[in-house]
Amino acid sequence: MLFHIIPKLTNGGAENVLTRLVEDFSIHNIEQIVITIQGSKQDFNHAQISTFCRVIHAKEDFSAVKQVFQNHPQARLLAWMYKGIFWSHIWSFLYGSRTQNVFWNIRHSDFGPKEFYQKFMLRFFGIGTYLLRPYIIYCSHRSKEVHEKAFFSKQRQRVIVNRLAKLPQNSLLDMSPNEKPYFLFVGRFNPQKGPEYLREIAGKLLCNYPEHELLIAGVGWSLDFFPSSIQPQIKVLGRQRNIYTFYQHASALLFTSIFGEGYPNVLAEAMAVGTPIVAFDAGDAKRILEDYPFGEVVTNSSLFIEQINKYMQTSPSQHTRQRVGQKQKKLLDFSLTFEEYIDSLQI
Repeated sequence: MLFHIIPKLTNGGAENVLTRLVEDFSIHNIEQIVITIQGSKQDFNHAQISTFCRVIHAKEDFSAVKQVFQNHPQARLLAWMYKGIFWSHIWSFLYGSRTQNVFWNIRHSDFGPKEFYQKFMLRFFGIGTYLLRPYIIYCSHRSKEVHEKAFFSKQRQRVIVNRLAKLPQNSLLDMSPNEKPYFLFVGRFNPQKGPEYLREIAGKLLCNYPEHELLIAGVGWSLDFFPSSIQPQIKVLGRQRNIYTFYQHASALLFTSIFGEGYPNVLAEAMAVGTPIVAFDAGDAKRILEDYPFGEVVTNSSLFIEQINKYMQTSPSQHTRQRVGQKQKKLLDFSLTFEEYIDSLQI
């Protein structure tokens, strides 16, 4: 039996990887239960995950949490993110078995300059690795580097990158989802995603390319965040289930994250359809894009815009993008990630 302990089932990178893992574990007849700490049936990924295994939301039915821990004292616990790690140990101690194997699934890398509490707590968890001796799974090489600097144990650890958790459902014949050509940003409104940089870059790009629009796929954004002069060229799409159609026809994906990323799923998704990408060096962005012909990692806004200009001058054809995307899909095959989880969890 495998328990996944995770804060919520929202539309985030970790949650999308969990969704794919749950499906693959189910196909291989591995019994599992997903337990959320703060989630609900309204969460983005709840419906899909619940088709493959039981989902318990602790805030709605905590008695069920206690019951499954008591009924499965030898279950392996895959604890997603820091809240998942914390509550996995608490629930295991109170209701399960003190000898249960808890696997820490670290999905974060560095923190922002003002996140003092988070940096302090990171060292608290680091001390915990020596007392509790968990097996640690990092989602990226950057995450491993950051956590080991925060005194995390170097024993019993492994990097398992996400690769391509969401498979493309598009084809070369798909029509563009937008009447005008566009640049694309995928992500929620959050300081981690570099919104100020996106605002600065968008202001210059949309001025340079007045026929283009900026499409933003993610929650929390408002047009009022951007200068009024470019607001008519910006569309806030919110969540999109079929994001690949947007990747397929974008002139470029703008990745402006500056901290906090582990393995940015949006990069792998865009690569799978050959989208040109310009990115800041957050998480494993440099490693992911290293051998991708249409990807460039830059260090400031000026270089970001300069690289977009280069793509605009030598834009690859849809056929070339599809050919490159097919190659990337093989390199990013999620079955490799699945096998690494199977090996690490020993199930």
